[in-house]
Amino acid sequence: MKKILTTAALSLVNALPAHAGNVGQCVFPKTTIQKNGNLQFKKPIAVYSAPDLKSNQSTLTALTAFSVAKESNGLAQLVEVPGFDGSNPRAGKAIGWVKLSDFDFQELRNCN
Repeated sequence: MKKILTTAALSLVNALPAHAGNVGQCVFPKTTIQKNGNLQFKKPIAVYSAPDLKSNQSTLTALTAFSVAKESNGLAQLVEVPGFDGSNPRAGKAIGWVKLSDFDFQELRNCN
């Protein structure tokens, strides 16, 4: 009986689809609210050109939502999203690789 239960449990685990981590998730940079009510970054966010902390980097300037396209070496590749009215001509373009700890997860509706 024990072998049957073990076999059934292993079969069930193998039948479940593999999860891709955070791929497809909507994220927004962590922010604070200034006295005038505007949002500002909590801290500068590094954007890497490759999934390697030693690669070229720049600083994120856009306070907008992004979608996670890939994950590698503890970094996530972000892509721009269409926005609420779908008018973003750069939608689907990768901005680079970032640490997800610099972002908050958002509802998927915020990335459409």
